[in-house]
Amino acid sequence: MSKIFFVLILTIFASPFHLKGQVSQELFVGYGLNQLIGDVGVNKLQLLDGSKHVNYRIQLHPHYAFNLSYSQGELNGADSLSSFQERREKNLTIKSNFQSINTRLEIDYFPQSIPSYKFQHTPYLFGGIGLMSFNPLGEFQEEWVELQPLGTEGQGTILNEESLYSTRAWTLPFGMGYRAQLNNIWVVSIEANWTLTSTDYLDDTHNLYVDPLILEEQRGQISSYFSNPSSTLFSPGTPRGNPQNNDSFFTLNLNVGIHIEAFMERCAKFLHR
Repeated sequence: MSKIFFVLILTIFASPFHLKGQVSQELFVGYGLNQLIGDVGVNKLQLLDGSKHVNYRIQLHPHYAFNLSYSQGELNGADSLSSFQERREKNLTIKSNFQSINTRLEIDYFPQSIPSYKFQHTPYLFGGIGLMSFNPLGEFQEEWVELQPLGTEGQGTILNEESLYSTRAWTLPFGMGYRAQLNNIWVVSIEANWTLTSTDYLDDTHNLYVDPLILEEQRGQISSYFSNPSSTLFSPGTPRGNPQNNDSFFTLNLNVGIHIEAFMERCAKFLHR
């Protein structure tokens, strides 16, 4: 993964050296609607959860751009909303707050002028790599409780030889978008972003149910409750999640930004009147 990342970065900076100083920079803020794809929640597209982000974009080639972004938001999952009977029976509900940073390569379909002070637009594809932190929470007596320290699948006890999972994960964001520079200052874009992760614990659900009585002895009553909040008593060893698939999430983003060079020129003119 790291080798591919460095190849992408070298491609961005090596290919346009002959442009010598031609550069276009943009700064965006945006809002996204998220859909968690994991072991908890609905099995259809339902964009309900929100995230905010800041993006810095630099274009050094008519067809290629480099993007660095920071995001924070929330992912939610509720088995009660699923159309699958087996999920509704499990009745797991989580929300997971997250922060992420990623870098990516964008490939523009139409060649872009560098820099540009007039209208131009293009659809684009993108792919990259990132790092995220997350914190799954469950509701207990009207309070949201951190689930990772509870070891709801017996992690770190005699029931499960696995240790408590990490709340950090690598990410692979990729997708497509449409970007338009409206005038010399304002830029807007909309994009569909699918993010693969290196963890199966965004929803605190991974493998098997464990004995709730032993778990209560080892981890306490709250851990036992979140292990199985359903009215159905699942036998130890019954699948609670699917360990074969890591979690991912889909985001539909709307971004509004400024063309930095034009903005700075306008500020300079205003200050030197």
